[in-house]
Amino acid sequence: MNILLDTHAVLWSLTNDPRLTPQAREMILSPDNVVCFSVVSLWEIAIKNQKSPEKCPYHEKEILDYCLASRYEPLNLLPRDVLALRNLQVRQGRVLSNLDLFDRLLIAQAKTENCVILTHDSNFSNYQENCITIF
Repeated sequence: MNILLDTHAVLWSLTNDPRLTPQAREMILSPDNVVCFSVVSLWEIAIKNQKSPEKCPYHEKEILDYCLASRYEPLNLLPRDVLALRNLQVRQGRVLSNLDLFDRLLIAQAKTENCVILTHDSNFSNYQENCITIF
């Protein structure tokens, strides 16, 4: 299985954060799975670190180096990922303008790259997409 880690899942996996559940950890460590991270996550980390370094003390270059050292596969943002945004299925009653841009890009990318996106973010339940796995 191809797994795309949501931004916090990248950080939690690299810092051995206890919020990463045993099931999520098992998925990440399984030799049967390919674990991916997105340039979108690096972009999100860079923006959040510059805005509030006390809340996001991570530098995008440091995270990139750790991801590569952990043998996570990098995914670049491609035009087809951006075009896939239009086809995301939002649950009835949810307002698209209130949904996080980074989340939307990661979900679209998971769909186009045939990945399951691994997240702890309950806001992902706003989407009606089979590629989402909430731990």
